[in-house]
Amino acid sequence: MSGMDAELSDERITARELQRNAAEVLDRARNGQSFLVTRRGETVARILPPDPADKAIERAVAAGVLDPSVLDSLPAVDELPEREPSEPGNRAGSEAILAMREDGAG
Repeated sequence: MSGMDAELSDERITARELQRNAAEVLDRARNGQSFLVTRRGETVARILPPDPADKAIERAVAAGVLDPSVLDSLPAVDELPEREPSEPGNRAGSEAILAMREDGAG
């Protein structure tokens, strides 16, 4: 979805409406709605629903599956080394894992 398409699907609300109805707006954002906040007709902010990946991380931390201190030590996506492509004819690691599972080895 392009930026233009995203803006067309956002509900426009004024800063004053946000002040008066903040709890409702945030509940609707939690449930997937996005908003463009305007002041005197000018867009000043955008309220977006939570990222599903962030929600998954929060659940994993709450369940004790993931140590939040580890997250701080992970490199940012733009800091990761560029991945070299596999040689032609080699299967992807995910395909090898699936094959091992099917064979009962994993």
